[in-house]
Amino acid sequence: MKAGSFVASVFYVTGIAWAVAGALPVTVSTVQSAPWHKLFHLLARIRSNNAVTLTTPLGSNVVGRVMGPYQRPGLVRAGAVLMRIAPIGLHAEITAARAQEHYAQTTLARYDRLLSKGLVAREAVDNLRLDLAQARGQLHALTAEASAQTLKAPFSGTVRYLVTPGTIVSTAQPLAILRGHGHVWAEALVPPAISSQIRAGDPVTLDAGHWSGSGTIRNIGNRASHYGLVRVYIDLPRGAEPLLPGQWLHCGIPLHSGQAFRIPLPSIVMRGDRSFVFIVEHHRAVPVTVTLLTTHGQLAWVKGLLRAGERIVVEGATRLAPGSLVEITR
Repeated sequence: MKAGSFVASVFYVTGIAWAVAGALPVTVSTVQSAPWHKLFHLLARIRSNNAVTLTTPLGSNVVGRVMGPYQRPGLVRAGAVLMRIAPIGLHAEITAARAQEHYAQTTLARYDRLLSKGLVAREAVDNLRLDLAQARGQLHALTAEASAQTLKAPFSGTVRYLVTPGTIVSTAQPLAILRGHGHVWAEALVPPAISSQIRAGDPVTLDAGHWSGSGTIRNIGNRASHYGLVRVYIDLPRGAEPLLPGQWLHCGIPLHSGQAFRIPLPSIVMRGDRSFVFIVEHHRAVPVTVTLLTTHGQLAWVKGLLRAGERIVVEGATRLAPGSLVEITR
């Protein structure tokens, strides 16, 4: 062997030893292409028809009197009228509104006859028609308010009354207890923009801390009735017995889907407003910017200039800089 070749070989072997000694030990994982679902996170409350206390269906600070018809204590069917609440003064308002409507109607009829004889102007008749329409609208609003104060059984069960006919009641006062067969479900409130993107039968992830599982959307309300939100009813899976009525659940409803890259969550490095991962090329760490889509446990779904099958650094990623020499330990 020539002297020059021997020196070159020594430097070559020494360079390898130096490279291994200066490399940072890391573990890697393989990038996988996988479908992803964007989850809408919300809270849902456990409901049950095992036992529910029915309260006055009245607006804020409204006082009313309990009226019949009463069901006989015992078994009642879903939708049965249990009682009616008559807000104080509402009956008098309805009576006055009916009298006003009758007066407007008779006055308009009299002026119609006078108009046919040319004794009054058409403008006066038109004004009376407007008065009649307003009187009818007021009467309709009051009768609708009266019919809204009806307490119905939300499900079949056994009813026990807590008040007697004629009792004066106020807002949210307990009126009756209805006991059913103990079935539980979850109820959530979502914005209308979200309710339009989900369907009955869609899966729902459920997490109560000590219990987790998957449910199914059973029904979606057709109107925004509670602070502009829509009610969503969720069927719970078998094994949900540890859940108690009134308990809160963390839920996730899938909205959008598509293809993304699935990687271990610890492989993502956050520096400033950037998020990226390190891939390994020729024993060097190469950063690739990624956009985080969603996470589940210790897995993350991202988009970026990655390829399925590439090796990315998991343990040791936060210690790396672009171009760092790495040694894969496993």
